Amino acid sequence: MLPLEFYSRSDVRREIFEFSKQRWVALQNPKAFVRYDLSKSPLRFEKEEDVVKFVKLYQARSIYSTAAKYSDFTSMKIISYTPFFDIDTVIDKWEYAIKAAEVIVSFLEKEGVSKSVYLLWSGEGIHVRINENALPKSEDVVILSHAIVKYVHSRVKDEISKLSEQSGGVLKIDDLIDDKRVFTVPLSFHKRLDLVAVCFTPNDLTSFSPDWANPLRYKHQRVWDKYEEGEAEDLAIKALSEYKSPSHLSIKAEEKESEGRIGRFQAMGILQAARYYVLYGDIDKAKSFGINRAIFYAWAKYYGRGYKARTGKLEIPKEVKESDRELKNVAGEQVYVDKESGYFIIGDKPQTPEDYDKEIKNKIELVIPYEEAWKASIDYVSSFSRDVLLNQRKFYELVYLPVRDDFVNKVVKRKKSGLDAFFSS
Repeated sequence: MLPLEFYSRSDVRREIFEFSKQRWVALQNPKAFVRYDLSKSPLRFEKEEDVVKFVKLYQARSIYSTAAKYSDFTSMKIISYTPFFDIDTVIDKWEYAIKAAEVIVSFLEKEGVSKSVYLLWSGEGIHVRINENALPKSEDVVILSHAIVKYVHSRVKDEISKLSEQSGGVLKIDDLIDDKRVFTVPLSFHKRLDLVAVCFTPNDLTSFSPDWANPLRYKHQRVWDKYEEGEAEDLAIKALSEYKSPSHLSIKAEEKESEGRIGRFQAMGILQAARYYVLYGDIDKAKSFGINRAIFYAWAKYYGRGYKARTGKLEIPKEVKESDRELKNVAGEQVYVDKESGYFIIGDKPQTPEDYDKEIKNKIELVIPYEEAWKASIDYVSSFSRDVLLNQRKFYELVYLPVRDDFVNKVVKRKKSGLDAFFSS
């Protein structure tokens, strides 16, 4: 069967269109990989008929779309992202891809993520995908997706390495998460093989056969839109607590910093550290508190469901033993403290002064000397009453909120600009 004949089927084009809504589409033919239409705009399907129209126009064999979804194709603002694990093999050793998928699926199930997981067989490999709606809402969904993928990779790498050795080295899992990454859409033809991409559930892993991908009698399930909202939130909390963003995912943040702006995460971190230091005086614990609260408030604002408004408490991953931590009231905040180190903890490890230096201090240094920012933060925080500093809501609303988007001018240059009265408590 020719690709165009297959794509012309009403059930096929409808499935491809529905999946590709709000996604940037890419088409591949033997000579080119097309991502822009004839007007140089991002390629997208605006109606079901566009699937066949564009396949004809660009003589396409395979159809891809971004893992990201966009609010519109003018601003290109990413509103959600589908985390995925790309498992590659060769067709005559397809069983190893299935075994690797079972390892990842099993780990995700242990982490409480099962209803939002689906599989896509792409022809010579398989994707384990997590529906984008399982992730908590965030302005940084690409970073969040990358954190989850890296976290899972780190936990299953030994099992995957054994499978790779058994396969003769053909099995591999690639980390492909970035903001413009494309992956195969359901029911797309493979770029070389006369097979189509089919989706199925984790329960069907043990019964899967490559015969399901035969375009003449394909076996495909519409499971890519099944999810439990926020199901991956606990996993995301743990992943983010260990995440170290690579340079290719940090460009936007660094561009903002180079323009003289300090991000909200860094502003929250340094102000919380200053708050702790003014109240209690321990610089190392102040740094731990600063980055701990920066992580916490990122979740409180963007990821909602992990935040308990009345208690100011984040749900803690199950494997963190109660005997290793205790809940304390610190500066009016309910915070978990690691009993061994005395540092504050979110996720499965304490946040350390070194973590603070990497994520807060070093990022601020890209804009202004950190010591200048630190001294200004101490002066600024000290200008508020103790009552404000010991109250979670008042600190957020009166100390942090007014300066979060213009930290340099409103805190560091505050005295020079005569804004003291404006920020008084």
